[in-house]
Amino acid sequence: MAPWSVLAERAAAAGGKRLAVIGGRLEDDNVAVYGEMHRLSGGRILVFPTASGEPAEVGAETRNAFLSHGFEVEVCDLHEGNAARAAFDPGIIEKIAAFGSVYFTGGDQAKIVDALLRDGAETPVLAAIRAAHGRGGLVAGSSAGAAMMSGPMILGGTSLESVVHGLTSDPEAPGLLMGTGLGFFGFGMVDQHFIKRGRLGRLIVGMQSAGARWGFGIDENTALLVEGDVARVRGEYGVMLVDLRRRKTDAEGRAVQEFRLSYVDDGDWIDLRKLRGHPGAAKRRVRKRELAYRAPANSRRNVFGAYALYDLMARLVLGDPAHYTEDRGEALDVRTGINAAVTLEKPPRLSRGLIATPETGLRMTALNFRAELVREHLSEARAADRAGRRGWSAESVNPGAPLILLGSSPLGEGGGDLLRAVRDLVGNGEIGVIAAASAEPARTAADHLRALERAGLRGIDLGVTIDTVEYVSADPDQLNRIAELDAVLLCGGNQIRLVETMLHRGEESGVLRAIARAHARGAALIAPSGAAAALSSVMIAGGSSEEALRYGVTSDLGHPGLVIQEGIGFLGAGIVDQNLISSGRLGRLVVACAEENERFGIGVCEESAVVATANGARLEARGRHGFVLVDTAASALELQSDSFVAKDIRLTVVGPGDVADLATGEVIRAIPCAASPTLLERLAANLARDVDSRGARGARVRLHSRGTLSAVLDLESPRDEYDA
Repeated sequence: MAPWSVLAERAAAAGGKRLAVIGGRLEDDNVAVYGEMHRLSGGRILVFPTASGEPAEVGAETRNAFLSHGFEVEVCDLHEGNAARAAFDPGIIEKIAAFGSVYFTGGDQAKIVDALLRDGAETPVLAAIRAAHGRGGLVAGSSAGAAMMSGPMILGGTSLESVVHGLTSDPEAPGLLMGTGLGFFGFGMVDQHFIKRGRLGRLIVGMQSAGARWGFGIDENTALLVEGDVARVRGEYGVMLVDLRRRKTDAEGRAVQEFRLSYVDDGDWIDLRKLRGHPGAAKRRVRKRELAYRAPANSRRNVFGAYALYDLMARLVLGDPAHYTEDRGEALDVRTGINAAVTLEKPPRLSRGLIATPETGLRMTALNFRAELVREHLSEARAADRAGRRGWSAESVNPGAPLILLGSSPLGEGGGDLLRAVRDLVGNGEIGVIAAASAEPARTAADHLRALERAGLRGIDLGVTIDTVEYVSADPDQLNRIAELDAVLLCGGNQIRLVETMLHRGEESGVLRAIARAHARGAALIAPSGAAAALSSVMIAGGSSEEALRYGVTSDLGHPGLVIQEGIGFLGAGIVDQNLISSGRLGRLVVACAEENERFGIGVCEESAVVATANGARLEARGRHGFVLVDTAASALELQSDSFVAKDIRLTVVGPGDVADLATGEVIRAIPCAASPTLLERLAANLARDVDSRGARGARVRLHSRGTLSAVLDLESPRDEYDA
């Protein structure tokens, strides 16, 4: 097979058409994508801000971005307000011919189509663009400018709405809204913001409705660069290829089976004649010592959540083929009880997984994975179980066994009070200490043992770290000792390291199973700071509130945004965050709940504890402040637009001695908590600061419907202010 460079030269010599199809949020510093557009356009480009609701501002910003990369650039004044005249303007037609290449910004793709097609006929401006394209000019577009490039065009709708409700013709109704694009890209259907906004479901529904066999899901800050019948991927992430040629469907339309899914990464390329992805020169096979997973994911993340599908694929790429070749993710529509499940399989000899390991972090390519999408209406009991995310279930659950979540380290300020609260619950029993989250586990364990002793508690270092967990898991005497403990303290630190220790290579380690046995006997699990977050099924692993509001969820710590990963899963009631006040983490907790379709968030304050029983359904507050309960049950969320919008999020301060019953939503008050309203105001002020720090127009934080101990939060934060 000839390399991409040879095929590209061949396509260029044959006069192949050139496209830059960009998945949205093109950052001004994306040298790779701007450099490729410069090469393909000869450094001259005409910008069309036609899709935008603020074309003058967007046009000026986009022009400045191109100028900074050495382009000769002008902005074309053609938008919905003047299209009836401008689409026939001879001056604009002359500019198109003079520049030879065009770029369409983000916004609403319907505005581009409506401006360039009048009464169903192509306007002279569109004819001029097609003529320039035919002469070898570049047609480029980001977000809406990408969506309009295929023939059948997606106009709106989320993946879950599309799978649950199918097609709709009403923009205000749930479902998939379809239209007709301009057809510059003739190889299949295009969708954008693809991995970030979890759009596999809607692309499959759209492809089936249009009879399209191939779909191209392009992620943010990433471009599919087409030259004739070959294309290369450049950017922050990559492109998902959806192949429905071999698909099978059932008579009721509930399942799409046997389709193929590939992920083509930065530097990889696609032969568009054969519709086949190929790895770039930097990619190689995964070495045996690099195999990281031997079992399916422990958590139950929203499969249509940000980067959830990408993470699932990457996990299979790094999976041991002798033990782990299949995984799945789900998304539940709580209003209808319909559950969507996506299963991925990496069969030997059919699929390929490759990686590169540059200094910037792991890159992966996944080719020809077998996939299926199944839509199922769950019974009321199964839907309640699915929504409840019941957590780690390898052992029987003891409803009286407590999980003690500490909002800050017991070694810091107020730590003595926290440990005295632990003593009241644990008594004089022996506490096993695991400092696997720490970069210096021996020192950290010793510090915690001294703190326990000062509080009148007996502790023992179990010696479990990421380096020793296999050895300890193979020692039946040590495992039995752990299983007989009265309590286990998982020290705070890096929650990712803790999860990777407990779920070693993706499997429940022997140590974790022994802890579960102890907990099933009634032993308390104590988790301060980062370890508290790790006990959730869905874990916040990194990122600030400001990053969460600006970028949403990201796949790993190498990219800005809120990092969501699987947790250990002992707490099935919601997503936990800690150090809520001083670290200003209310914003990221709200974003995490919204993006992961999780009803409850539990924000534990410093010098405070949450004692969770009944598998997390009963939460009692201890310590100085207590915790803040985030409830999204009645909320209105907008996750698929260029702004993060969360309205009617209920915030309740659960003060010391209070109990929250998550099964009923009721908070049982022990005594009046005068500090609670002040705490809400403080958290809201911190959140407003994070929103304002973005400097984005339209950002808004509002507390309303306030009681003495609760309030309703409205939060709006533009993520892509103009999305050029």
